[in-house]
Amino acid sequence: MSPPLTPPPWSAVRELFERALPLDPSARQPLFAGPGLDSAVVAEVRALLAHHDEATDGDEFLSTPAEPVDDGSARAAPALPGQRLGAWEVVRPLGSGGMGEVFEARRADGSFEGRAAVKLLKRGMDSAAVLQRFARERNALARLSHPHIARLLDAGASAEGLPFFVMEYVDGRPVHEAALGRPLEQRLQLFLQLAAAVAHAHRNLLVHRDLKPGNVLVDGDGQVKLLDFGIAKALDPLEGSDGHTTIGGVRPFTPHYASPEQVRGEPVSTATDIYSLGVLLYQMLTGARPTGRHATTPAEAAKSVLEEQPTRPSHLSAQEAQDPQWLATRKRLQGDLDNILLKALEKQPERRYASVDAMAADVLAFLDGRPVSARPASLAYLGAKFVQRNRWAVLTAAVGAAGLATALAATVLQGRLAAASGVLLLAGGLVLALVQARQAQLSRNAAQRARDEARQQLERIKRITTDLVFRYGDTVTLLPGGAQAQEAMLRDSVALLEPALQGAPDDLDLAVTMVCALGRLAEIQGNITVARPESTPAAKATVERTLKLSDKAWPQRLADWRLASWTVRVRVVQAQLARRDGRLEDAVAALQRAADQAAESLRQRQGAEGHLYLASGLANVHINLAQVYEHANLPSLGRPDDALREFRRAEQALRGLLARQTDLVELDRKAAPGDVPSSNYLVHQIAVTHGGRALVHLRQDDLPAMRQEAEAAVALMRQNVQADPRNLAWRDGLMTESSTLALALLRLGDMPAALAAAQSAWDTAQALIQDEGLQSKWAHASVQALVAGQLGRALSGSARAAEALPYLDAAQAFWRAQGSTADTGDTGDTADGRRRAAAFELCAAEARWALGAQAQARDRALAVVEQLRTLVDGRVARDAWLTLAEAHALLMRCAPGERQSGDDHDRDRDCHRDSDRDYHRAQALAALAAAQDVHALAADHQQLLRQLQS
Repeated sequence: MSPPLTPPPWSAVRELFERALPLDPSARQPLFAGPGLDSAVVAEVRALLAHHDEATDGDEFLSTPAEPVDDGSARAAPALPGQRLGAWEVVRPLGSGGMGEVFEARRADGSFEGRAAVKLLKRGMDSAAVLQRFARERNALARLSHPHIARLLDAGASAEGLPFFVMEYVDGRPVHEAALGRPLEQRLQLFLQLAAAVAHAHRNLLVHRDLKPGNVLVDGDGQVKLLDFGIAKALDPLEGSDGHTTIGGVRPFTPHYASPEQVRGEPVSTATDIYSLGVLLYQMLTGARPTGRHATTPAEAAKSVLEEQPTRPSHLSAQEAQDPQWLATRKRLQGDLDNILLKALEKQPERRYASVDAMAADVLAFLDGRPVSARPASLAYLGAKFVQRNRWAVLTAAVGAAGLATALAATVLQGRLAAASGVLLLAGGLVLALVQARQAQLSRNAAQRARDEARQQLERIKRITTDLVFRYGDTVTLLPGGAQAQEAMLRDSVALLEPALQGAPDDLDLAVTMVCALGRLAEIQGNITVARPESTPAAKATVERTLKLSDKAWPQRLADWRLASWTVRVRVVQAQLARRDGRLEDAVAALQRAADQAAESLRQRQGAEGHLYLASGLANVHINLAQVYEHANLPSLGRPDDALREFRRAEQALRGLLARQTDLVELDRKAAPGDVPSSNYLVHQIAVTHGGRALVHLRQDDLPAMRQEAEAAVALMRQNVQADPRNLAWRDGLMTESSTLALALLRLGDMPAALAAAQSAWDTAQALIQDEGLQSKWAHASVQALVAGQLGRALSGSARAAEALPYLDAAQAFWRAQGSTADTGDTGDTADGRRRAAAFELCAAEARWALGAQAQARDRALAVVEQLRTLVDGRVARDAWLTLAEAHALLMRCAPGERQSGDDHDRDRDCHRDSDRDYHRAQALAALAAAQDVHALAADHQQLLRQLQS
């Protein structure tokens, strides 16, 4: 049984709702992103905003309550045949719901031939809430144009002032009735029509919320038509209904077809419709509902949705199924269709399909005999599915091609058909090698031949693994969803190589192949761009295993560029993981070891391909070493001159490689179709060197140099994105460097350019979240705080303070949390978090000052002063002094010094204001002087100093 739900505190809900209401929907996200906010409060506010936005979306006459009708006889009189509703004439009544009546109608002026359905608001139902719901359905239909959605034809008001709308007339049966008796394939085709209609609504930002058989009709031509968007069809009391009628209220639902979150009164989403689609498909295939089959009241039906686990469809008895073809249907439900339905009917929304399209894709896969995502992709399952589709083919040659059909769907959809086909064939060969090797081992009557064949298959596995790592290594990794497919393939490769390596521990060729496979796997698991945060422990384990195996092979195989290249790349991953943990000295040691090994291998005779791989790997080592040296959190590693030197070394090496066009063309010729061109990779790395130098110049307060480097980085990143708009690394680089450029432009006071750069960073981050999901790097609070903070500052500096506040508050909330999670004291990340939180608090105070909220601005500025007092002696002292100076400068403006004539009390007050101004000016000047003692002031703070002195 589900635990009782505790509603969020109303005071918190109200406060957040009032802050979010004036904002545009796109500007609300930063407000909700603060880590300090309770998720239940955010969810409730989102629901309230959704209801508010829907209720205010409509034509004026629909959103304004009609005059109340007090004549009881008028309310009782229904529309009659022959009555005119605008240009339409009522033919006959079709049905009646809680707030509307539906009639068949014809066009009275003859301009429309055929039947139409008119929905007229019931007399006496013209309350504001009902009018808004009625308007919401009309507006929903007006936004949708799909062959499987009943289309809107007209709208108007009756002579009595009651609104109506005219829609396509559908002469059909409820979908579950139309489905039973049809072959299974035809039932699934009906469902796919319905799924296409619901997906179309979702793409138009509409959630149906009331999917049930009565709202899904099938006409005589076998065409599905979806009806009734966004309304409650009846307002009958809960206990007086039968569980098949929509229950009215703030969140209407139909108990037998509602999702658990609807029953609990939680906010709904597209996942709600996916659950209802699961119920409908269950009923279409079995004739029964997944839960509540014995419920006699809506309350019992609603309770069953929360407490009953859906019965596996193929486990229903003939009495439960209510399907005349049940014995034949039941067998075909076993396996894939069982899993599809149970996935759609998960109690937790996040465990259901991510979209209607994903559910429909699994249904299509079942019809095509392909694997479905709802079922674990074991080799036995994948092989069986392929044999079902290709009975003429040899099983062992087919398993691999089926094995990645689902995993590489994203690649195919992104237009990388040639690349995906190559990887599919490669996987097919990989599994073929496994099966043939196993068959060879089982050949007891020909032991020697079995050993020979086993060796041959092992060689084939090694060749395929090498291709997988080098030729197809980047083909799908940097596409949306591709990293997971690549990781799965590499795990299979390692599993195939493992027994052979255990049986031949001294086979150095095999060891090198394993290092390459493990190295690629470690890079995916540890890549901050494409890996999930939970992959870090696995990445560390893979790194340790790879380096242990590499150390064993290195003395004899250091001239093998494959071993050397992946050893260097894995040490870079090791350094990145150490840096992520704050172990900067360990990161430097790992990178210096990588540089030594790369140089040692380059001194051997290498071909053009090996030299390109190793030289680019060494350049990447220099970049990572520079990034560690640039890190300002530890005095021993805050070495800007060393960082600039390493960035210069990296850029010089990369530009030298970029000039070797003949070798690059030859390298690309050997690459997989659709793989990342070598020159694009080198351009990306050069852009990283520019962006890194921009950050070093920021620490040195050389703002013109910072701007120059950041602009160069953004230009190169944008060049790559234009060449390949789907590449995650290119887009991530554009987001990062645009944010750096925005910071430089903000400091230099170029607000129009700063706003453009900050908006670019924000938009890119949101697009990446859309592609990769809420578990991706770009949805993490730290990234959101970075881009939100810059955008908020740029908006505030562009006289758009109201828009800026949610972004600034989101950034401030993140850094405030960072400042309270580490150990107390003024060192480490705690002090830096507190300083950054204070800086964004001050920006928010500036925005409130611009909005006329001087008292709030003063209070926040005073709070900033208090927060920074304990930081001015720590390692972040200079930044704290500068922010403190800015806070006192704002407080000067909060205490204007113009004297006013008046009584003694007024003169005393004015003297007090003058005293405040003098005090804050002196404090600001002292703070700037303290900062200048550490390092010369940049242009923006020099300007502030001049203003204070004048």
